[in-house]
Amino acid sequence: MKGIVIAISVILGIILGIFPSIYKPKPRWWKLLVSSFFIINLVLVISPVLVADLNYVNFLAQSNSTEVLTINPNDGNLVRHTNLDTFFIEPITYPIITKIPFESLKDKLLKIQFDPTTKHFNVLATTNKSFIPLTYPYIIELKERIKIMVLHVPVAWTAVLAYLFAMIFAVRYLQTKDLKFDIYAVSSAGVGVIMTILATITGMIWAKFNWGSYWNWDPRETSIFVLLLIYFAYFALRQSIENPETRSRLSAVYSIIAFATVPFFVFILPRISSGLHPGASGEGTSGPVLGGGTGMLDNNLLFTFGFSMFCFSLLFFWILNLKIRSEILYNSK
Repeated sequence: MKGIVIAISVILGIILGIFPSIYKPKPRWWKLLVSSFFIINLVLVISPVLVADLNYVNFLAQSNSTEVLTINPNDGNLVRHTNLDTFFIEPITYPIITKIPFESLKDKLLKIQFDPTTKHFNVLATTNKSFIPLTYPYIIELKERIKIMVLHVPVAWTAVLAYLFAMIFAVRYLQTKDLKFDIYAVSSAGVGVIMTILATITGMIWAKFNWGSYWNWDPRETSIFVLLLIYFAYFALRQSIENPETRSRLSAVYSIIAFATVPFFVFILPRISSGLHPGASGEGTSGPVLGGGTGMLDNNLLFTFGFSMFCFSLLFFWILNLKIRSEILYNSK
């Protein structure tokens, strides 16, 4: 299910992104549509509430933790107790104490906190559900920071997509010797570098709150740093060659070789090396995206994640289109 949703999102993003042209101005309806998608995406990322499942309620009760949780009393896991002011969460034997009748809790979320002294949960507040009928899973180690995954991973994916298209355009240049493909290739590589930097920044923010430091020389961080150096060298090579034909030919060959390192540094090295990043060797999972579990990436978060992949794929083609057109105008002077 997870792979199908992500694959469909990416394919649709590429198809709509390429349409109607890579280098011609995008029509107004296309720009309005993509802008609307991005606004919807941001709302989907920010608005939904994090809701704990039974695993975390069990964990907090057994550990006597005073962590505040938000739960949904209408998800089928709650059963009414004989006392109308009290209800239980199966299979927990610790009651949730509320002064609000159970029937009036429909379409509300409860913030609860365990009281180690009385061995029950107190309802601290009730709130109506968000106007978006989505909730995201509560992960005690991440809390609200889980939402950054919906932005960080799609940005990183966009960088890979940009490097892929830079390689494809480089191959087309070597086949045709048409300088327009050289413009396409360097433009796509430039967008890739920008997206790689953004992925690094969002990853550093996540690392600060989860690992205690912005930069830890984790294999994932190191591999992205090396990838940036490889593509910085690509632009340095282009700047060092004055002859346009020679520059285009050598940079096309370099782009093809550079892309061969992308799968290794992005997908392979961080998973065969021990590290802190989810999916690293010894970490115990393949990460929330590639892993088979649904605890962190449930259906609701998966929907938003797939939609975000779709939106950022469109963003890549929009920026690429603008970059290509600006390069064509610059070269025509």
